[in-house]
Amino acid sequence: MTVLDATPQQCEMVGFMLKRAVAGREAMFTVLFGARPECDKPEMKLIDVQMVKVRAALEKIGITVHTEWGAGGWSLTRSDKAKLRAMMEGREPPPAALPVASPRPSPLPAPGAREAIRDRRMAFLEGA
Repeated sequence: MTVLDATPQQCEMVGFMLKRAVAGREAMFTVLFGARPECDKPEMKLIDVQMVKVRAALEKIGITVHTEWGAGGWSLTRSDKAKLRAMMEGREPPPAALPVASPRPSPLPAPGAREAIRDRRMAFLEGA
């Protein structure tokens, strides 16, 4: 059973967070990319980008990632860690998918609206 809708790298980041009080950006970068040659290492910003996706995946199952300002990292509360471990071990089912927000309305005008706008412009320009 899959608990998180995340990539293997994002799951590794979650695992790192489960083992630490605060998962620092530099430490996470070292764990994920430290074995690579210098020329193959991505930018440090990748950690921030991936954390946005990790946050979203965890929010879907009711777990909040906290930003630790000044420490340069992120954390999970003890209760969230216990809840996540229970889900991973199958002792607690993941919550049902949260409702997805309805999509934004199309920025395009409704059918026939362009013609109506054109007709109003023409009437204005003709002085009607």
